[in-house]
Amino acid sequence: MLTLDRLNIYRRFNGDLDGWARTASGHDASGITDDDWHLIEDLRQALALIATGQASQVFTVSFESRLRDTTADEATRQALRALR
Repeated sequence: MLTLDRLNIYRRFNGDLDGWARTASGHDASGITDDDWHLIEDLRQALALIATGQASQVFTVSFESRLRDTTADEATRQALRALR
């Protein structure tokens, strides 16, 4: 489950998984994992497709459901949408 703390770690490393892994040795207080990191990347890619109008309505509806299922709360979803 993605939390605001995990997104903040992702943001602090500018999405650089290798940089995080080298610095944090793969562990930190947020509990973020490689799987979380990849999930953030997948969700960001889907958000970009939707924002540029390249996603179908079915994809968008499915994505919104997945977003709700994989994030802890609305604040986390808003922070994810704000990542550029």
